[in-house]
Amino acid sequence: MKTTQTTPAVERAATRPRLEAGSDKTIWLFLLALVILFWVPEFILSMEWPEYWITFLTEVFIWSLFAVAFNVLMGYTGMVSFGQAAYLGIGGYTAGLLLKKLAWMPFWLGLVAAPIGGALAAAIIGYFCIRRTQIYFAILTLAFGQIVYLIAFKWYDFTGGDNGLIGVPVPEWVKDPTFSNYYKFVLVIAIVAVYILWRIVNSPFGKTLSAIRENPERTGFIGVNVKRYQLYAFMVAGFFSGLAGALMMVNERSVYPDLAHWTQSTQVLLMSLLGGVYTFFGPIVGAFLLQTMDADITQDYPEIWQLFLGSVLILILFGLPGGIMGFIQERDFASSDDYATRMRKLVLTFSRKFWFFFAGVLFFTAFFSILVEPGSWWISEEWEFELTNLITWGIIPRTIVQAVIGGIVFALLLRGVRAFSPICRVLMLLCSLAPLALHIYLGTPLSGILISALLVLFVYLNLLHADLKAAFGRQHRMELRTAPSVS
Repeated sequence: MKTTQTTPAVERAATRPRLEAGSDKTIWLFLLALVILFWVPEFILSMEWPEYWITFLTEVFIWSLFAVAFNVLMGYTGMVSFGQAAYLGIGGYTAGLLLKKLAWMPFWLGLVAAPIGGALAAAIIGYFCIRRTQIYFAILTLAFGQIVYLIAFKWYDFTGGDNGLIGVPVPEWVKDPTFSNYYKFVLVIAIVAVYILWRIVNSPFGKTLSAIRENPERTGFIGVNVKRYQLYAFMVAGFFSGLAGALMMVNERSVYPDLAHWTQSTQVLLMSLLGGVYTFFGPIVGAFLLQTMDADITQDYPEIWQLFLGSVLILILFGLPGGIMGFIQERDFASSDDYATRMRKLVLTFSRKFWFFFAGVLFFTAFFSILVEPGSWWISEEWEFELTNLITWGIIPRTIVQAVIGGIVFALLLRGVRAFSPICRVLMLLCSLAPLALHIYLGTPLSGILISALLVLFVYLNLLHADLKAAFGRQHRMELRTAPSVS
């Protein structure tokens, strides 16, 4: 009789405590988050910080709800939708139109109607979209999403067209000048909604969705109506997306067609990818980080926000495919002695080569930032190249010196890059050149150097982890092959 041997990693996975749906631990964690976050406005006001931070956190909660709802569709069911913003817009317009057109409509009834409208729209659109799979499904969702956007953009008599719905009536308590009342209102709704979604994805229904994501054909063979479950997932995502749209409408006291634009779908997709598409709380982390970067970048450089989003997407797909929460969860085997030993060896092996590359990137970006920065000691906007100009003869020697320094720096850069595989070389060079182009455009050398340093360090740590994981997997497979069977 043969018995199977369990590895330490399997034993740790079996004994690791999990947050099961409906468990006391899960409920208390949600309640603890509610209690702590509930008093944040008082803390901000007591510290005399700007009320902007209360509004910012309110938007983060709304986007977190939208991202978690979207991830039910993408992360748990495996359906990538490029038109999820349609239900965000439908929810916002449903609540806005009811509250503005029907003066007798209670505020709470308008909010209740928004998610219902989102779910109904998702049922209709999803009925057609789930007939196709993969890229065809994604294109269909994008097409339907743009149809919703164009209806809102062109129907002036009903939706207000490109002017949107302005001046939607809201209760007086929402108009609190400190914004703390609406913050607490959104916080309670968001946490309750996220908890409901947590229960859904950890229920038998949610486990079935995960099975459909992994293998829809096999799931169908065991008697599951795959299309019906996909439609239900579509409706769940549409319901909570509509609720998020209504909360956004109240926060702005207005709603515009841009709420249903495909760029909003791209943004929530990035939130899920950044935080971790196969984790429940990953989209919340991604929403917080992306909204923070949005507020920081668009305040000073709004014209590069879309460029920044594209760069973030590329870096996530190449450097962090599992997202931040997925990266953290993969550290489960970090407590083993084998992991610590291999980590020390890898650090000693790569550290010297890495620092060559790291120093090369720093000097490379610093050198070229000085070279191209307008108005610096190197380039004068009033200077023109003329042989009779004395300034020219002062600049030529400095040009030669700069070229020599640049060549040395570039040699350092290449020496470090050669230590890694070809694909890693390309990735590392992109990580150094992309921020270089960014800070050349912005004219801020220091920011470019810092961004380059952080990106290179990030890629290096991921390379260490990838090599370590590969080595760990190879040794584990070898142990399984050579281990004698126990009879």
